[in-house]
Amino acid sequence: MASIHRKITTEERREFLKKAATAGVGFGVLGMTMGKQRFLQEAYGVQQTNPFFDCAFQLFYSGGPSQTDTWDPKPNSANRGPFGTINLGVKDKYNEDVHIADIFPTIADKVMNDPMVSIGVVRSMSHRNNAHGNGQRFMNCFWMGAPSTMYPSTASVMAEYFQGYGIGIPSVVINGNNGADANSAKASRCPTALQVNVNQGQGNNPTVQALSLPPGVDQARYQRRKTLLDKLNARYLATRPDAITKAYEKAINDAADVTIKGDAAQAFDLTGVPLVGNNNVNNGSRQRLTLASRLLEAGVPYVSAGIGGNDTHGNNQQNVGQNWGQAFDSGIGDMIDRIKATGKRCLIWAGGEFGRQPSNTAGGRNGRDHWGDGFSWVFISVNQPKFKSSAIGDTGPDGMFRDSDGTLVDPVQPKDFGGMVYRSLGFQVGSDVAYDIPLNDREAPPVDRNNIGKAMMEDVFGLK
Repeated sequence: MASIHRKITTEERREFLKKAATAGVGFGVLGMTMGKQRFLQEAYGVQQTNPFFDCAFQLFYSGGPSQTDTWDPKPNSANRGPFGTINLGVKDKYNEDVHIADIFPTIADKVMNDPMVSIGVVRSMSHRNNAHGNGQRFMNCFWMGAPSTMYPSTASVMAEYFQGYGIGIPSVVINGNNGADANSAKASRCPTALQVNVNQGQGNNPTVQALSLPPGVDQARYQRRKTLLDKLNARYLATRPDAITKAYEKAINDAADVTIKGDAAQAFDLTGVPLVGNNNVNNGSRQRLTLASRLLEAGVPYVSAGIGGNDTHGNNQQNVGQNWGQAFDSGIGDMIDRIKATGKRCLIWAGGEFGRQPSNTAGGRNGRDHWGDGFSWVFISVNQPKFKSSAIGDTGPDGMFRDSDGTLVDPVQPKDFGGMVYRSLGFQVGSDVAYDIPLNDREAPPVDRNNIGKAMMEDVFGLK
């Protein structure tokens, strides 16, 4: 970021902003802290470069869902399972048709008929680890092995990057089946996300309180305070017409506008709100997806939630049909409609700690076992026409190509997926030290600098 005026460097400016934000002059008159949070973006927040999306949602499928029954079906194989397939009418990286399971009719219809909805299937995710805890930690921070115990979770990194954006809440984790270390700073100085429960009042949460009128202050009284503050600020601005004071004034006005409207605080309250998804979906899942949609619509830039019941050593068909065919297809389908109506460009991604064994399990069980050697995650793009529907990775005709034996085509590691996530949101990780995050002992990128995220984003999915 260039210095804003002569004789003041960027670092000096940031130090001034930090002190001013800490002092909170002006904000106290309105009895709020959200204005301070907005102003903190100038002091702490990271400026996005060429973002393709305004907000993002991670849906974590804890337990490890089957790729063969969802995003990487094998219609001509004995491993195909009970579900049919849908040809999306688009080509993958290898100029082959992209098929998904027929449990996704709503998603397929939107992808095929709505130019503002696109899909990106990563069929070759791999970290080669079949332990739940390890896989969950890997996929929740996009690091493998020992570094996954040190680097902060994606939700924590988003809380660092999005400080001061939107309505003043940078990152929210909705409790329930998010996987291990879903909201952890680990060995870093990053903040953690706001963690909330569904359908439980957040009235005592100080972050939510900052979005509301102060106790005992009605809108008329609040507006009188704002008018008085505007007069005081006008005198000050007349003598200090620089970018710092203008940014401070804008923060106050933006925060007051959000507080008076009350939409942000109401986003946490699901009372009387129609739930996304159909009545066949588990009510807890519907509530989490509805809250996620409400928060994204209100201006929270990053939200994550989870759906459990995917460790399908048994009852695979039923659980896949419920968790993906019902919850994802109808629930995410409704979310797409609601987010699309706001005009916000939103990137959704979903997957679990690993996949399931493509071959049928012994003894004719209706189940599949752990498989971290070639599984699927999926992107859904909303309101970004540049995103090209496609797929990367080839697991072979029976799904048995493996990263560990060198047969998996175009293996995608967590760092690659994470590199695309961050870059698509305008955080140029790896190539620009401005996007390094504060570890306890040094500054470092949130994913390994050596990743193919940029190439995947540009060459496969058209974001360039």
